[in-house]
Amino acid sequence: DSFTHMRLFLILLGLGARFCSTLVCSTFVDSDTDEAAAKKYASEGFEIVFSDEFNTPDRQFKDGDDPTWTALDKNDYTNAALHYYKDTAVSTSDGMMKIKTDFGVNTFKAKNEKTGAFTRKNKYYTSGQVQTWNKFCFTGGIVEIDAILPGEPNTAGLWPAMWILGNLGRATYEGSTNGIWPWSYDTCDRRLQHAQHVSGCSDVNHYGLNARRGRGSTEIDILELMPGEKGWLPSTFPKIQRPYGAMTLQVAPGVEKNRPQSGSVPVRVGNDGTNGFPPTEPQSWYEGLGFGSNTSMNPFFYGTYLGETKPEEPTHRTKKEAFQADAVGAMFQLTKAHFERVHTYRMEWQPGKGGRIDWFVSTEGGRERPGVKKKEVNKGDEEEEEENTVNKRHKEPVKPSGFDPASKVLPQTSSKWTHAFSIEDESLSGLQGSQVPAEPSYLIFNTAVSSTWGFPYDTPDTCKKCYSCFDPDCACAIPPGFCESLKNGKTSMLIDSVRVYQAKDDDAHVGNKHTVGCDPIGYPTREFIEGHESLYMRPIPFTDKHALLPLKSGGGKCTSDDDCGEGVCTKEADLSFWSKSSNTVCNCGKSGYMGSFCKTKIYGDDEPGAYDYELNTSWFFKRISIPYIPVELAGFLVALVAGFIGAFVVTLKKKKISGGTYRGVAGNEMTPQFNKARRALHR
Repeated sequence: DSFTHMRLFLILLGLGARFCSTLVCSTFVDSDTDEAAAKKYASEGFEIVFSDEFNTPDRQFKDGDDPTWTALDKNDYTNAALHYYKDTAVSTSDGMMKIKTDFGVNTFKAKNEKTGAFTRKNKYYTSGQVQTWNKFCFTGGIVEIDAILPGEPNTAGLWPAMWILGNLGRATYEGSTNGIWPWSYDTCDRRLQHAQHVSGCSDVNHYGLNARRGRGSTEIDILELMPGEKGWLPSTFPKIQRPYGAMTLQVAPGVEKNRPQSGSVPVRVGNDGTNGFPPTEPQSWYEGLGFGSNTSMNPFFYGTYLGETKPEEPTHRTKKEAFQADAVGAMFQLTKAHFERVHTYRMEWQPGKGGRIDWFVSTEGGRERPGVKKKEVNKGDEEEEEENTVNKRHKEPVKPSGFDPASKVLPQTSSKWTHAFSIEDESLSGLQGSQVPAEPSYLIFNTAVSSTWGFPYDTPDTCKKCYSCFDPDCACAIPPGFCESLKNGKTSMLIDSVRVYQAKDDDAHVGNKHTVGCDPIGYPTREFIEGHESLYMRPIPFTDKHALLPLKSGGGKCTSDDDCGEGVCTKEADLSFWSKSSNTVCNCGKSGYMGSFCKTKIYGDDEPGAYDYELNTSWFFKRISIPYIPVELAGFLVALVAGFIGAFVVTLKKKKISGGTYRGVAGNEMTPQFNKARRALHR
């Protein structure tokens, strides 16, 4: 019938749409992004390549519901996490993405890697993480995030973050990051070869990777929030107090000997022993780092040693695979305003050798947090804001007392931005031989809760080591006021927009070329991920078959068109030739929207990647010429094939036998007369 013909045509049309991949038929730029924002850096030779304004309310970010974002629904095993990530914790309202943190019991099964047994465990906080892993990736450019920070500035416990990670590693999936995070090292070093799983020593790299190119999943933290009690922190120059934002590059290989001690700035001059004290060598740390107004070197976190693992741990690392990773970071002074109004956090990334990374924060706030009554500003609050602004902006660079002599103060040249922190490639290559990351990377927004971030670390022996807000005995191990701050159920990080700009002219910036895509020719990832897909999937007892679900186009249960965003509420039987269901579901049709409830605009990657290039230059394709096929001709060919198949289906329907079951030609049931004649021939 006509409906069957239409279904076949749509299937073929979907296959024919593959021609669009070479004709720029899609984009990652939100149509709601206004012209002024899109052309913000046009005068500097940059164009917008990605944006999301989050204007559509009630968007869902569950796996398969969004073409660019995926909200996690799993336990977080990293960083002593106390939370469980739920995909329902991420949504949109009031023109913003909302990542909600709340308390509540989450029970799950965890596997003991040593015994193989599963045990039931509880976590008492629910939060959200959303990422563009393996959907939208970019290498280099300008990232701007308009955000309002969650919680209270002087109440510790939350760990919100806005960051990027190389696509070879998937955040919170430890199997995928083991031996991959946070390497940015392209030199063959036999001593480190076992620790860096994709080493520059490999003459042949399988899974589509390039030979003799070291790879990794480097982390750039645009901002990590540390709230907490007031009070100037030691060894910070200029003086910094909570709340502050950590801006960090995490990179390997790290400094192994004479590292700075946590809680103090690097000692650049050693002691020769002539003064009666034991002789010491200067401490090794990165030189030439730049720090701007209200920004200090971060003396409390210099990196992580990833040692040999125990049998019961979820990842496995031998003694030869152990290594040191460095955290090259700064602390930027935040104020109450960053929790009440939108501020822009900007990171400029010029990738690879000769590149650099720069962090900026807008000096003026934008729109206020929705649904919050405006508070009167008293004189004490104004004095507090002034007190937090120690190193006055827009003056000539002045090194505060105690400032690291091997670093530099960044001049402030704009009244709209604070240039907070910078790392040049020479700082990295000159010490450890690493480089500014050049990996295709993806965006991550999340709020974590960790016993290592703002929670009491010096508790009395009588204190019960537990972290539930429901158990009074746990109060001594939880930051004061933290449980109370979650009671109203409105603790959320708000993302007003995110935009990425890249240079059209490679000569307009230092470092490597800017690219869009998760599988660029110089740094491919697709075949490696497909060859190790289980590492990027949730572990048992989950039954995931793939790391990401196919994208949905409707299917959510509905009662009216109002439930379906830009789609319509349709009987399920009308959408499937085989269905007899009376249920009604959303149908996105040709609305330009997708997801279970048709509330997400359709985006896509129009850049051919390394896998596509390899496919088209394989032994077979190198020996034939593939002509260019215009869209009009492709459409005609699809319609022609659809017509042939439609005619074939009609013919088959006319040849059905009376029993209503079609068995095919092999059954020799063309007609009863045919079967009778056939039997006569064999007598």
